[in-house]
Amino acid sequence: MPRNPSFAVVLEGGLVQAILVQDWPAHLSLPPFVVVDYDTEGADDDEITRFPIGDSEAEAVCRGESPTVHEALADSVSPRAVLAALDEPVVDDGPDPLAIARSVRQDILDLDATLNTAEQPPSGEDYNHLYVLANCGLIDVLKALGDPTDFGE
Repeated sequence: MPRNPSFAVVLEGGLVQAILVQDWPAHLSLPPFVVVDYDTEGADDDEITRFPIGDSEAEAVCRGESPTVHEALADSVSPRAVLAALDEPVVDDGPDPLAIARSVRQDILDLDATLNTAEQPPSGEDYNHLYVLANCGLIDVLKALGDPTDFGE
């Protein structure tokens, strides 16, 4: 079953050292992050970003950050491990893609066995049934893996 991604913002001395992501789906690009520090004291004017918040304008020192994948680093903090140490629940719900794939395979094998038992060549309806089993099963697996595609259901 795919796991829900978790994140860690690593600070040292109040400065962001890294943004880590764990269990990010490989088929999705990493999301951009923005570090916003409203403490502009001592910042040069060209370091200050002005942007609207509600009806007013805010000022902050801002920069974009790309997260680092925890699994790609040998010695980084695991966001999941920290959440567990804090007794914060990490909910991993959703169907198991492997279980779905196994179920689809079994459905196809069962249909094949039924056709063999009948000792008749497959009909167009049999091929349509096989197509529906395979196509719908593959869509279910893709969804369970986090594919955001609209399959037009």
